[in-house]
Amino acid sequence: MSKKLKLLVILSSLLLTMCRRYEEGAPLLTLEGLSCRNYTAYFEHGLSSSEGLECYYACPDKTIGPLDFQLDPALLYTEGDMDRLYCGIDLQPTPTPALASTSTSPTAVASPTLVSSPTTEISAAAELTPTAPAPLLTGKVTMCDTGMNLISFRTIEPPPDLTGKSLTAQIADQDSSCYINPTNLSLMTCTIPAGVIFPAHVVVSVDGLIVDDFVYDGLGCAQITTPMPTTTP
Repeated sequence: MSKKLKLLVILSSLLLTMCRRYEEGAPLLTLEGLSCRNYTAYFEHGLSSSEGLECYYACPDKTIGPLDFQLDPALLYTEGDMDRLYCGIDLQPTPTPALASTSTSPTAVASPTLVSSPTTEISAAAELTPTAPAPLLTGKVTMCDTGMNLISFRTIEPPPDLTGKSLTAQIADQDSSCYINPTNLSLMTCTIPAGVIFPAHVVVSVDGLIVDDFVYDGLGCAQITTPMPTTTP
């Protein structure tokens, strides 16, 4: 057999084995309009195999897919995220509520004829108490990876507009660096400070005002960092 013919046979064999094997089973979570199936891909990226989810998403006017994901999309996105990313439906962010004015009338304070009563004292106290800022998070954790020391919290829907605002957070009384994912506004990803053991106290502030204060029990936290695939020589 000539060398060219041998080479042709080998290439034909490789092409026949470049395929995906689909497995039974569904994602752990589901989104309305999303359908997925597990797959194992062979020789799509070199000589190694890879696993993932092949999904289709139903937009109002068409179905988008196939879409490949390494993790269940429901762990990373809401239906609003999928509509925004794949259907072109943009949700308008909810502006952060302004605080009530804490200033009092100079005339009312200086007037010697002001008669004090329980009703006026309650009204004055209400005027001096600022409106509590709206929470930023739903309390749900979508990802907690102790291998990369990262944790992602789900924000309220639709996501609030934090343009020009200062976002700070503490986990277990230690400073944590957080940011809103620019391509997925429903996720706030934070670093897990060194030495943190769950359950841990989480405090989030916007422009110095506490908007979230809760304890995360740590359920679901694991070292899920996936090693980079290697190519067998």
